[in-house]
Amino acid sequence: MSTTDMPAELADIEARLRAALTARAEQVQPEDLAQLATVVPLRPRWQSPWVLLATAAAVLLVIGVVFQGMGGNPRSDRIAPQPDAPTIDLPADIGRDWAPDDLSKPVRLDLDGDGTMERVEFLAEPAEEHDGRTRVQTTLSSTGEEAYGLVELGTTIGVGALDPIDADSDGDQELVLYTTDVDGGPGAPFEPVVLDLRDGLLVRAVPEDPELLASGDVVVPGSETQHYDRVHVQTFRVEGATLVSTRSVNAFARSAGSMTMLVPETYVMDTYEWTLDDQGVLRAGEQGCLVQVPEGTRPCDADSADDLPSVATESTDTIGVGEQVALEDGGLGYRARVEDDGGPNLVIDGPGADGSSYALNAPEPRVHVVSPASLVGFDAASAYVTSATDPGVVEIVAQTADQAGLVGLRPVGEVPLGTGTDADGRDYRTWLTENGSVVTMVAGGDGSWESWQWVRDRQTDIAALPTGTVCFDDVTDPASLRRC
Repeated sequence: MSTTDMPAELADIEARLRAALTARAEQVQPEDLAQLATVVPLRPRWQSPWVLLATAAAVLLVIGVVFQGMGGNPRSDRIAPQPDAPTIDLPADIGRDWAPDDLSKPVRLDLDGDGTMERVEFLAEPAEEHDGRTRVQTTLSSTGEEAYGLVELGTTIGVGALDPIDADSDGDQELVLYTTDVDGGPGAPFEPVVLDLRDGLLVRAVPEDPELLASGDVVVPGSETQHYDRVHVQTFRVEGATLVSTRSVNAFARSAGSMTMLVPETYVMDTYEWTLDDQGVLRAGEQGCLVQVPEGTRPCDADSADDLPSVATESTDTIGVGEQVALEDGGLGYRARVEDDGGPNLVIDGPGADGSSYALNAPEPRVHVVSPASLVGFDAASAYVTSATDPGVVEIVAQTADQAGLVGLRPVGEVPLGTGTDADGRDYRTWLTENGSVVTMVAGGDGSWESWQWVRDRQTDIAALPTGTVCFDDVTDPASLRRC
């Protein structure tokens, strides 16, 4: 095509290109024409006439892109992302010489939609900490060509896959792997890795909302305090050929010091089914609803709600000076007695605490028969102490980490321990439940009560975490607990 046959816009582009290339050519000197060495040895398969065809195809593709810019309908998988849209990254062709990890097993799925399963292998990048990249590769049954991808999964050990999905409903299957956070500890979020076959490459699909698709304990932004944050409990799974995620409607408190999280046995979850669009982006569908119960899940109904905090059974049985009792401590086998040795002393006998003594500060102390084991932990002696004459006094005594003796645990955080009125004029009341939890209720301005539960914060500190808003017919009778 001559310049006279071109549209004016293309003729102008060609003229400017010719001028730029001519100027660049005039700068080239003889010494610049030395042969360049290749960075890596050229692969034999490129040393053939086919490379000429590939080059010609690339030229035609460039010309096609130019004309697409001038008019016509662009292909969906060639559309440039919008400014804030997820970015699709194409994998580099590296790792052919990597070897599979011994614990990584090949998987089979129909990547190209021809009805025949491809065998997909996982090759591990050599790394001292086994945290390198993974090359995912296969040979397509429909064409005999190789397809590959490159992903980072957090570890190259034991790479496997979930059941495949068909998120774009086009008849072929997408491979679903998942990342891990080996340093994150229990509950650390991880996410699925969905690989879609595009032009011979296994390309990672990008979720429009990665946080919503993550599984684990996902922190609510801005919820962090000195002693706790709030997290949504989230999961993902494959149902049939569909990727499904769930997220607790409410966020639950998690201790900053001990990572203890207070989650009710039954709670309501939002659910989402994810689909893959033409741009390679995973998008969440309409919000659904399920109820998580100890046995699994069930559909929501009009009355579905999280369990109320478990505060309705108060421990009231106690012993005083001159008395002793076998503590109800989850079978740890401790016994407690109160002696008068120039003042009341709590003495505990049992594993690592034979005759351990602690001087009590509560006037006319009463040691509860139930141990606060849910607070302290089920691996140490502990006791909950109140006063027969001062309802505002509460002491919690526990065995030290090295079992060298007993210490009084120090309350820290937003909520006082005991019973009384706080600095803001709000009434509060603390009690021990029959399951060994220590709870404090703080009065709201509308007849409701903020519910808090105490957990171990540091070695000798305890802090209260919020567990919801509740109402009582009579707050002095925990059994009158009800929804507001």
